[in-house]
Amino acid sequence: MLALERHRKILEIAKCDGAVRTQSLAMLLNVTEETVRRDLDSLARQGQLHRTHGGATDHSMLIREFSRSEREGKQAEEKKAIAKVVVRHIGENETLMLDASSTALELARYLPEKLGLRVVTYAIGVVELLAVRNDIEVVLLGGIHDAKAGRFQGMLTEMGVRAMHIDSFFFSGGGFDPSRGVGEPNPEEARLKATIIAHAGWKCAMLDHTKLGRRTDHFFVRPDQIDLLVTDSIGAEYCAAADLKGVPCEIG
Repeated sequence: MLALERHRKILEIAKCDGAVRTQSLAMLLNVTEETVRRDLDSLARQGQLHRTHGGATDHSMLIREFSRSEREGKQAEEKKAIAKVVVRHIGENETLMLDASSTALELARYLPEKLGLRVVTYAIGVVELLAVRNDIEVVLLGGIHDAKAGRFQGMLTEMGVRAMHIDSFFFSGGGFDPSRGVGEPNPEEARLKATIIAHAGWKCAMLDHTKLGRRTDHFFVRPDQIDLLVTDSIGAEYCAAADLKGVPCEIG
């Protein structure tokens, strides 16, 4: 396969999945990992991809926020694996805050029964999913409705956060930098999450491998503020190689 054809295929996969991994591309394209690394470096120099540890991300992902439907369709198996690990850290009679990420929505599907949980959220999808659960008290924070993202935001949402007791905050983000922490492409979402971080007790970042090493514009939590980072099996390589400033990691 010629380099030009490989580049076209790599860009197609990156656009569809949001990210590509060196090892999987080498197997798919039937070339060495070194060849793939050169291809990714070349595409990054052209501004068509953003290089990350072990792969690259679609350049368009660095400058825009995905809609709710787009987010829910990506890395579904990885998010499921992450959720199954995270539920082990939920105890009885806790008040949980879930953000509006698709990973938090997956966590909502796996919340244990009969623990006397209260779930606070600003995400429409989480409320829709948990509305049928008689064993969970659900609190929806109001504010300005963002229909595309399926969530509420703004001053009223932040006021609601400050009025609630929150034992644990489970969140994702647009990307993770080992020095600066987790960020979002949307400044309003980042500001809201920063408010929750300042108010919540235990903080758990749920980040699949496509988020690790990805650049974002608006950081809302520093590495030293994260009590646990849970990622998928592919993300384990990044966690082992990167200096995460002492952030505890678990693998789904």
